[in-house]
Amino acid sequence: MPSSLRTRLRLGLAAIPAAVALLSAAAVLSLDRLGGAVSTLLRENYVSVVACEQMKEALDRQDSAALFAAIGRDDIAGPILEIHRRGFQQAFGREAANITLPGEGDLVREIESLYGEYSGAVERVLALPPAERPPAYFRELLPRFSALKDRIERIHRMNQENMQRADRDAKRLAQRTVQGGLAIGLIAVLLAIGIAWWLPRAIVRPVEALTRTAKQIGEGNFNVAVEDPGVAELTQLADAWNRMLERLRAYRESSLGELLAAKDLGRATLEGMLDPVVVFDREGAVLFANDAAEAAFGLRAGTAEELRAAGVAAPDALASARDSVLATGAPVLPRSLSEAMPRRGPEGERHYLVRAVPLRSAPGEGPRALVLAQDVTRFRRIDALKTDMVATVSHELKTPLTSLRMATHLLLEPSSGPLTEDQRELVTTARDDTERLRAMVEDLLDVVRIEADAGALRRVPVDPSGLLFEVADAHRAVARERGVALEVDPGPPQGAAPLDPERISIALANLVANAVRHTPAGGKVTLSARRTDAVLTIEVADTGEGIDPKDLPRIFERAVSGAGADSRARHGLGLTIAREIALQHGGELRAASEPGKGSVFTLALPIAGE
Repeated sequence: MPSSLRTRLRLGLAAIPAAVALLSAAAVLSLDRLGGAVSTLLRENYVSVVACEQMKEALDRQDSAALFAAIGRDDIAGPILEIHRRGFQQAFGREAANITLPGEGDLVREIESLYGEYSGAVERVLALPPAERPPAYFRELLPRFSALKDRIERIHRMNQENMQRADRDAKRLAQRTVQGGLAIGLIAVLLAIGIAWWLPRAIVRPVEALTRTAKQIGEGNFNVAVEDPGVAELTQLADAWNRMLERLRAYRESSLGELLAAKDLGRATLEGMLDPVVVFDREGAVLFANDAAEAAFGLRAGTAEELRAAGVAAPDALASARDSVLATGAPVLPRSLSEAMPRRGPEGERHYLVRAVPLRSAPGEGPRALVLAQDVTRFRRIDALKTDMVATVSHELKTPLTSLRMATHLLLEPSSGPLTEDQRELVTTARDDTERLRAMVEDLLDVVRIEADAGALRRVPVDPSGLLFEVADAHRAVARERGVALEVDPGPPQGAAPLDPERISIALANLVANAVRHTPAGGKVTLSARRTDAVLTIEVADTGEGIDPKDLPRIFERAVSGAGADSRARHGLGLTIAREIALQHGGELRAASEPGKGSVFTLALPIAGE
């Protein structure tokens, strides 16, 4: 016999006190162990204390050896000095590697400096005639010995005091934490017990009322109303039930003619669209095709068998979008005009961007897909005119820019005659601006060429690691000149991937050049590659100036400048070219950045099924 909801709730909520008690006990044990762990951490200071003791011991022995040498016992002083110098250096090395307190590092550096002076003074005193050594010992060695020992004593006292203070604080904290944990655990147990008894009474009764109302609705009685259950959360549910009942009553009172009118309105809307619209089912039947679809593709409504018998077939782009939607349930949306489908008809060649979305089906019906082919012929022509204009202007600019570039370079040559400082500055500025204009023109020509060859990829098996090293080697001289480290992390063996090496090299070259240009001297640019069964991921990371968050969504647009130290160099075409190449490969280019900490550009290229 199944248990009631009240019993289930009580059994479920009764587990809460047990869980809380268990968690409290675990927390108490953990906090108790934390106190022990804090005491363990104090041993870090113990290392410094022992090291200071050893340094003082070694220093005292060296002073004794120096005193022996001062009274003429070189045979005893030499071996003692040699042994305890090594002992001092070892103890000092342990202390220098264990600096944990504020000011301790400064004292360590003072000890290192003073010990160097003391060692040099010992050598000088030992080099004196025996009669001059005693006064030299008191004049040269003893003051330095005292200063050095004072610094060691300071570090010794500093670590001892910190150990004592930290131990006291840790014990007090652990004690307070244990007491607080016990109190919180007790309160949580009492609270959970109260909830375990109160919650079923507060929920079950309103739920039973909702259940009675639901049964009446199931029997077709829409003239009921759900009373306010008196619980804030269930009140919203009751309001939703009442709104649903109102709509059900309105739906039942509506006429079939209104429903048919709404259906006809939707159909007429699709029929009147100028772009082709087709509705497919899973079997390939055409459930609906407007006049534009019939005129453009010859499609009409009919079953799959009827269409095959009549020789009617959907274009490949429409069939591919249909199959993708029916298989995945996700919409198919184009990303650029380069994906437009060409179609030759009586009026000449036209281009269509294919979109597809899943349609909600009635119970018992199979999935359906609505495919829309947007006529973008006019936009393609405008884009082609724009591309031609950019190409023409860029070609026309190359010749005068080349002349200007040569002239500015010649003016800066010593053979052209002397220039004043102001003249040289003006010519240098003109030369740099000419170089930037030339680079911009080259990027514009790359954009035009890539867009003109959109989709015409020449994929061959390429080793991603080799590609990274080639791009890095091409930019190493510029990076070295700017003081930027350029590193390659090829990762594990990647294996060959089907890519267009020329275009991927262009994309990576633009990303690396951008990273080097916006990384200050002393920074680093890293190229890395990782591969899964489906995606090749290439990252270009830098430690440069970063990108302002408000500029990040627009950095791949043409002619967008970021607010950086070298904003004149940000014409945006390099990133635009890189993203266009990624899109042509069916992938994407992502950017992540934090101002002052650098940027990471990620090139994700799908390679599955190639």
